[in-house]
Amino acid sequence: MKAQVGAGVDFAVLATKVGVFVPSVESGQRVEQGTVLGSVEDRQLVSPVGATVVSVIAARTTVPANYPVVTLRFDGFGLTGDLSNLVATVGNAPFAGKFQVTDGVGPTDCSGVVPLASDASSGAEGQSSTISISDSYACLIPTDSLVRAGQSAILVVTAQARNDVALLPVTAVAGRLQKGQVRRPDGTVLDVGLGATDGARIEITSGLKAGDAVSATPPDLDSQSK
Repeated sequence: MKAQVGAGVDFAVLATKVGVFVPSVESGQRVEQGTVLGSVEDRQLVSPVGATVVSVIAARTTVPANYPVVTLRFDGFGLTGDLSNLVATVGNAPFAGKFQVTDGVGPTDCSGVVPLASDASSGAEGQSSTISISDSYACLIPTDSLVRAGQSAILVVTAQARNDVALLPVTAVAGRLQKGQVRRPDGTVLDVGLGATDGARIEITSGLKAGDAVSATPPDLDSQSK
């Protein structure tokens, strides 16, 4: 995608699994690349770059996967772009990126590709009750790269491919986000876990295995609720 260099980036760090968030930092604290920001169960969350902590959600909050828990401010340059289509395809998987500044540096690896934080509502004791993010992500430009605000660039963002994934046509599944239902050939309805989608097919994470048969017609959720 085409992008423009901007100065200063507020971005969010997301929980990587469901669980209780335990922070290790507080608002206003300066952190370095690799600093542990907190943990969700057994998963540590680390800062991809040196940055300043803007907000942290309340300690011991139970959060779902991909929930924003910490906002950081990167006092450097970044390239922003709308990754809604990529996120819809692969979910909030780790992204990587490269950029080429027009008549300038590159191709160069991004220091991180992170979701932009659009708002943080402060709560008691400097903690944040909510952190808002958008479909826009930022490529954080290494601090030793010679760039300036306003330069144009080409940004390429990639995600890791996955193999051996169980898939169904989206037209056979009721639901699109994490949980859904399918109909077996005998008419019974089965709950399934859902993952990434490319718009035509959707990943089945639980409830079915390769070779299982389902109806091409999904369950009618409206009729079940009546």
